[in-house]
Amino acid sequence: MKKSTDDVTQFHSVDQAKNPTSFVQFMDTSHAQQTAQSYRQEMMEQLALKDGATILDVGCGTGQDTQDLAHAVGPHGRVVGIDSSETMLQEARARVAGMQIPLEYVLADATQLPFADASFDGCQASRVFGHLREPAQALAEMVRVARPGARIVLADGDLDLTVVDIPDRSLARKIVHAACDQMVQGWMGRQMPRLFKQAGLIDIRVEGRLMPLDYTFFQIAFSGILQGARTAGAVSAEELTRFWNALEQAEQEQHFFARVGGFVVSGRKG
Repeated sequence: MKKSTDDVTQFHSVDQAKNPTSFVQFMDTSHAQQTAQSYRQEMMEQLALKDGATILDVGCGTGQDTQDLAHAVGPHGRVVGIDSSETMLQEARARVAGMQIPLEYVLADATQLPFADASFDGCQASRVFGHLREPAQALAEMVRVARPGARIVLADGDLDLTVVDIPDRSLARKIVHAACDQMVQGWMGRQMPRLFKQAGLIDIRVEGRLMPLDYTFFQIAFSGILQGARTAGAVSAEELTRFWNALEQAEQEQHFFARVGGFVVSGRKG
């Protein structure tokens, strides 16, 4: 069995974890991946940021995206990052201490944003909604605090669109489905266009792609998830061992291949 970190399906309760800082470490590793860089570029383009804009980043974590947003809106703009984890916000604040950028961090629940109606020129949430128990309510809050004409952009994965190359197809399918079902919202990627329509957003744009994962990051991202699936009885210890052994062999033979589906969806408030 591969070394496990804290279960990354538990981002909705970081502060209650045995080792909250492991989630900070995971975010740093995740943001360094090509997948995260691709998400960030697409989201920035779809937000159509302007100098002086006021932007909300929901589920900002350690603040990598909020810093990028703050630089993009310039000194006359304003970026607010909210997160439900004080651990994350303490780290985010420490990383911008002494920096002269228009940025602030607020402890808040995504489903009850502490802002007045029509407060922001744009809103985003990156890989957050898959962890929310009430994603429709969170999106409704983002729409509420957005000004007319503002763009709202979400990026999230769809774990049932995970692809791995191992000889045993049945095992691969079982493992992928079990991992997806461990997430609070494992199908969030494919659900976002519907949520946008139901929220009354217009000019909806959907961008989807399969993101590459290397062997090391696949282990980091999936070990805790699959341990949870084993504990839940969705897969057996023997199946999990065979799966990891197949991936390890593929890595040793230099043909490891894994991809995960992800979507960036944007819409405009009318």
